[in-house]
Parts: sequence; C-alpha cells; structure tokens
Amino acid sequence: MIKYHILCSSVFLMFVFQTPGFADERFPFLAEVSKESVNVRAGPNTNFEKIDKLKKGSQVVVLGRTYEWYKIQLLSTTKSYIRSDYLNIIKGGFAVVRGNNVNIRCSANSDAASLGEVKEGTLVRVLGQSNGWSSLEPVAGTRAWIHQDFLKEISGDVPASMLIQAIQGPPASVPADSLKEVLMAVSPWVSMRGTVEALVNPQADVHYEIVMENKSVFLLHDIPQISFFCNTQVDVEGDIIPDPHKKFMYPLLHINKIQLVL
Repeated sequence: MIKYHILCSSVFLMFVFQTPGFADERFPFLAEVSKESVNVRAGPNTNFEKIDKLKKGSQVVVLGRTYEWYKIQLLSTTKSYIRSDYLNIIKGGFAVVRGNNVNIRCSANSDAASLGEVKEGTLVRVLGQSNGWSSLEPVAGTRAWIHQDFLKEISGDVPASMLIQAIQGPPASVPADSLKEVLMAVSPWVSMRGTVEALVNPQADVHYEIVMENKSVFLLHDIPQISFFCNTQVDVEGDIIPDPHKKFMYPLLHINKIQLVL
C-alpha cells in the first residue's frame, strides 16, 4: 500500500510540472511548419482523416490546443463541404445556411468528420456543387489539427488579413441585381448605414429609399418627419416588409429606429 501511494504521488507531480507550458500559451498565434510534408487532420488524433498536407515554412493560425495537438484555422487549400439542401443559393456564388448548427464536413459524405458548425443565416461562398453537396470557401469557425511537434510559434500577433472573418451583411462583390435576394435571405431584421434619398417616382406610403455604396438598397416605409433625413447619412434599424406580389423593385423596410450620423 505504501509503495502504491508513493507511485501515485510521483505521477501526479510529473503531471503538475509538465503542464504549465500549456497553460501559459495565448491564442491565437502565428506558427510555421517546421518539418517537410506535414499532415493536417480533421481532429486531434491520427485516427482522423488527413485533409491537407503542408510544406516546411508554411504559416498557419493556431486557435487552441487539445493535449499534444494544435487546433488551426482552416486553410484556404483545405476542402470543406456542406449538404446542398442546407443552403439557399444566391447569385454571385453566395449562399445562406438554412438550419441551425449545420456541420461542415471534410468530404462530401455525412459520415465524414466535422470541421465545425454554422448557424442558420450564415452567409457562405460556394465554390462548386456535385451529388447533393456544395464545396465551400473556408468558413469562420471551421478548424483543422496539426501535432505540436510539427509547428513552431513565430509571432503572437496574427495579421487581420490572415484571420477568416464571418461574412457580415451583403458583400461588396455581390452583384447589384442579386443584392435584394441576399438581404432578404440573410435576415428579415436589418441594421445598416446609408443615405436617405427621395424617389423619382414615389408610390403610396413610399417616397424615400436608402442608398449604400451608390446602390439603391431599401425602400423606406413612410414615417412622420422622414423628410428631415433626406440627403443625409443615417443609421437605420428595421424589419423587411414581405412583398409576395413583388410590387416593389427593392425590399421595403419598416423603420424601427433612425438617427443621423454626425
């Protein structure tokens, strides 16, 4: 019994003295691949699928750690997939996710490992479609794994340009003719900044529109003293009014809040 207790204590002490290095790590950080032909995996274990391969000197963004494995931001070269029936496809190569906590897979197979989940309403860029699956540009929140022996930290500061950002609102690259579709699909609630302008051909209860980046984006449902905001930049919040008969060229916004940008 005495030997048993001594052995347990020794193991405990070894664990305590070996782990502070992990606790001192700060994420994210920039790392470099230190060996040739390093496998990138779908999870923190060699049993997970190989999903990419990196050469010595390649740089990755490290997001966290699980034991001896580093969680890295998904690489631009890594393929990722989502079932096409979870997407509302939009012109311009974009789509909106339908359904909450939808898995992004490492291959076009429901049994493939998950690289992360996306929420309903997430805007993604679609690279291609085949056999009921869509391949995606890396999505914010997806990740891969590399063993710690193959990476070395080179900087605690990660350039913003290297971080995958969630696509917020309608991207500038979305064509003007599909902007309405994007806005309607992402969310019925809108918060945005633009300029209020009078319509050349007003309709009943609709005399103004809001313009963003020189594009007509919304028609504004009339509210008291809305003329006060004409030709000024504003922050506006509101709800998109359904238009099942496609009466309006652009989505009609019911304003809940509007204020001048000073």
